Amino acid sequence: MISVIPKMENILIHTGNIVNWNRLKGAISKTATAELSECITATVSSWLDSADKDDLQYAINAQCINSKYMETVTEEERNELKLTVKLFVDCRTATADTIIDALSEVMTSLNVSYIETVILSVPEDQRSVESLDPLWSVLEQHVKEVRVYSLGVSDLNKDQLQELYEWTTVKPCINQVNLTTCCVIPPELTEYAREHDIQLLTHNDPPVILADTDFQQLMSGLLTNPADSSLWTPSWVARYSALVKCRGVIKFKGYSVRATRDVRQLPYMPTAPRSFTTPELDSVSA
Repeated sequence: MISVIPKMENILIHTGNIVNWNRLKGAISKTATAELSECITATVSSWLDSADKDDLQYAINAQCINSKYMETVTEEERNELKLTVKLFVDCRTATADTIIDALSEVMTSLNVSYIETVILSVPEDQRSVESLDPLWSVLEQHVKEVRVYSLGVSDLNKDQLQELYEWTTVKPCINQVNLTTCCVIPPELTEYAREHDIQLLTHNDPPVILADTDFQQLMSGLLTNPADSSLWTPSWVARYSALVKCRGVIKFKGYSVRATRDVRQLPYMPTAPRSFTTPELDSVSA
């Protein structure tokens, strides 16, 4: 059982515009994790089918792009769209570079120079100012540079929202509330949001949209050698959606995911078969 990506440590996955994926049409009831999992599986599968297996043996980095569905926003239609990016990160491992990387990848893939709204989502035990501080500061810099227009958060209670609001220079203008865990929005949260002009929007995303084990399981379904699917950790997940203004119609929707691993921690390092040649290559894309 030959390893396909024995040296790979960094993979960037772009699903393309899933609005045009026939298999996802009519699947409105899918959970966010189920939708993301299906998108990752289809994208990686398509990439593996077209990639040069000799090159993959030596690739350290990869851009896994579903080129069939990649679409960019034209200059003519940009003013008609409102682009929102929801960024899922873990504060324990995320850094300023994590935020910069995620937003840069989304803007590059869509060929846009700004995002109307970025919503930051972190696990439940990481919603204090101490945890959010280094990440929010980077988002504030994006606002100052007019690369992002407004910022939001997800699932903060009244005290957490107040603490963040009082601490920040760029105030959160949105707080998403998950009605699957909170059937009724607490009155004190509603009152505080009203007083400070913060929108309360409902959503049904899980606190962690893609756990390490979930991503590794997806990879194991595509790559049978355990050396290919082990130790992967998603660094960030970004979901973008672009609505046509005044119509509420989604024109673009997609996911970008970066995952990394340290291959030195693998219990064994499979080698390439002798028939393969060694190209001058440290990255591969398709």
